[in-house]
Amino acid sequence: MDKIPFEVQRVIDELVDYWQTRREPRDLAIHIDKLPSAWGHHRVRSFFRQIYEDLRTDQRSKYPTFFASTLETEYSQRALTHDERQAQARAETERQIQAKAEAERQAKEKAKAEHRAQTRTKKREESERRARADFDALGEEMAKATTRAELVELGRRRANLAPHTGFSYAYINHCWNCQKPISSDINAQCPKCRRYICSSCDSCFC
Repeated sequence: MDKIPFEVQRVIDELVDYWQTRREPRDLAIHIDKLPSAWGHHRVRSFFRQIYEDLRTDQRSKYPTFFASTLETEYSQRALTHDERQAQARAETERQIQAKAEAERQAKEKAKAEHRAQTRTKKREESERRARADFDALGEEMAKATTRAELVELGRRRANLAPHTGFSYAYINHCWNCQKPISSDINAQCPKCRRYICSSCDSCFC
């Protein structure tokens, strides 16, 4: 521990003088009450006040002949205990500050992640909405098409859009030629054989 502060050493010297001479120093009680708070005044003041009361009531026998070193040792132990508590309190405060900062950082990261996820969801939904609109528009064109070539082209474009609409389409069969799936929800119907035209190889039953 560091050197005993002047105010504390003065109280110790006055208590020793009181113990040795039985004459109470005039300002001893005042000096005890004015001990600086930086040295854990509650424990230290109580310690010195008890000794002061013992000396006033002639209970000197409670203390050994090496009274001065005893006071210094006792004070050092109590002050050290106070310093340790203060250090622990500071460490706990620092831990709480760091924990709060980490919680705030995690909250911000979570908020950012949620914002990014919401942005991705909105973009995906908007992309799917546009794809469905284009898909339906192609279906309307398909209903008006008069040639097989038009139907093949429209069916191929609808097949390319289908995975991006967000919908699941029923595949009812497979192409006899290339074995790729054919769906009545996507592919065009041949005006001659009335079978669906494969969007991969353009085959039907004609």
